[in-house]
Parts: sequence; C-alpha cells; structure tokens
Amino acid sequence: MATRMDDEMVHDYKYVPEDFMKHLMSTLGIIVVLVLILSAVFGVPEKPPLTIKGYATNRPVSFEAVATRDLNGQGDIANYGPPYNNGTGYVESDLQKISGIWHPINAEQDFILKPLSMAASIDPSISPALRTFESASRAQQIVWANNYEKALSAHGRYAGGKVVVPAGNYGPVPTLINATLRLGKSGLMSGSLTRNPNVTTRFNNQNYLLFLQGQPLHKAAAPLQLLGEQWGIIHGAVPGYPAAWWMTIPTWIYQWPFVASSPAADAIALSIGFAFWLALALTPWIPGWNRVPRYLGVYKLIWKDFYYNRAKAQKESEKRGIS
Repeated sequence: MATRMDDEMVHDYKYVPEDFMKHLMSTLGIIVVLVLILSAVFGVPEKPPLTIKGYATNRPVSFEAVATRDLNGQGDIANYGPPYNNGTGYVESDLQKISGIWHPINAEQDFILKPLSMAASIDPSISPALRTFESASRAQQIVWANNYEKALSAHGRYAGGKVVVPAGNYGPVPTLINATLRLGKSGLMSGSLTRNPNVTTRFNNQNYLLFLQGQPLHKAAAPLQLLGEQWGIIHGAVPGYPAAWWMTIPTWIYQWPFVASSPAADAIALSIGFAFWLALALTPWIPGWNRVPRYLGVYKLIWKDFYYNRAKAQKESEKRGIS
C-alpha cells in the first residue's frame, strides 16, 4: 500500500492573533541597542582615510611630485585613457577605447589650474604665475614641469614651510606647485576639486577621489595587502577584522597567470565572471548543462532525511496493510 503525498502534509495549523509590527519594531530596537553597546565597547574597525590634506601635510615632496605630473601630463589620471581622456597609460584593450570618454578629465586644468584660479581670488600673489604659465606654449609648460619633477625626485626637501629644490629652469612651476601644496595642507583643495563652478548647489566627488590615484594609493594599500597581486579587497584594512571574503572568487580570477600577466586583466576577469553568471542564470535552458545537478546528486544529500523518513513510513504502512 503506497502512501499518498497528501498524507505527509500537515493541514491542522492552529491560528493565533499576532501583531507583526510589534515583533518587527521590538526586534529592530533590540538590534539597535546591541549595535550601539558593541560599538561602544569594541570601537569601530576603521582605518584612517587617505586624504589630500593628510597627504600634503605628511608627505609634501611626494604631494608636489603628484601635482607636477598632472601639469606635464604624466600623472596616472592625466595619461589614463578612456573613460577619462585620450591618454594611453592605462588602456587595457580596444574595448576600452570603443567605450569612449564618459567622465572627461583634463588633469592639468581640473586638478591644478582651476583650483589655483579659485585660490587666486583670495591670494592674488598666485595670479602672475598663473598668467605666465597659461600664456606659455604647451611644449614650454612641459619643459618647466619636467625639470621641476626631476629636481623634486633628486633633491626635493621640505624646509621653512615649503618644498625647496636647487635653482633651475622651472618657470612659474615652483610657485604654482607650492601654492597647490598650501591649498592641499589647508584642506581647501578637496572642496575646490568637488565644486562644480557651473552649478553652485551640486557637487561631484570624482576629481577628489582621483587626485591621489596611483602611487599615493598604492603605497598606502601595499602594507595592508590590499593590492591586486596581494588578493586585494579580501584582506581587512584593520588587522583582526574580516574583510570582503565574499570577493574571493573574483579576486581568485585575477591570480590566474594568463589574467595576471595580461594588459587587459580587468576586461578578462569581468568577462569570465559574466560568463559564469550567464551559465548559472541560463542553466535551465542549456542542454546537457541543465542535467548537471541531477548527475552530481547533491540533491540526494539535501533531501536524504526526507527520503529516508518517507521510505520508512511507507514500509511501516505496508506492514500494517499485510497484518
């Protein structure tokens, strides 16, 4: 005698009145109290952020080197390529070129000259250097900036509240870059980078986030093992606290030799991840692939107890029928 599936279902549920909103709000209140108590006891696991003001204050020579590379077009963003500009420094594939420029950035203007123009309104001593630089040819500007960058790298030192280098053919660049350093140390540069001069009530954080892109961020990330070759984001910024462990799979893709050594690593990793997602999303309709779950038999482990109890009940029912 076979048992019917309907016999295994429970129908005689007992209904009782409940106030779900009361349970919801009480649970929310308990969680809020626990979070506040635990955060007060253990603190917040946050690493102090890398800010423009902090970088300018603690590493003035390096800060000026970053700003000078924006002037001569050799900075990480100045020479990045799509989606920021027509540079080639970080072009991984033709797909990146085809995508075009979505967020146009002229590092020389957006990162240095425009913020200094704003600062000149309250510090007129910057204006003569700005006029001299902007009236020169682009070739001359690059010569001045290149000379100053080399001097910073070889002999730059911080003394008397400014960066000092040996005399050379720098044009107005030292005045401009030292003014940029003062602006950075004051904390006002962050605001000048986020301000949209055409819309007074709207702010765009793009330039602020990208100004320290490259060596400043890499040097800050390396000791924390947050670089791509160090499995990056799955490491916690604060020792002892978990990080984004769920990013293990996409980070693992970056460690594959043919991906890690490719100039188009991001495009390849993204494509592989998308292919995996597509295979899972379309599993019910892909011939052969949609049979894999049945071949693996994992469902047998999940439903093992159900099938065991069902078979046991069926045997007992058969015994009672025989007797």
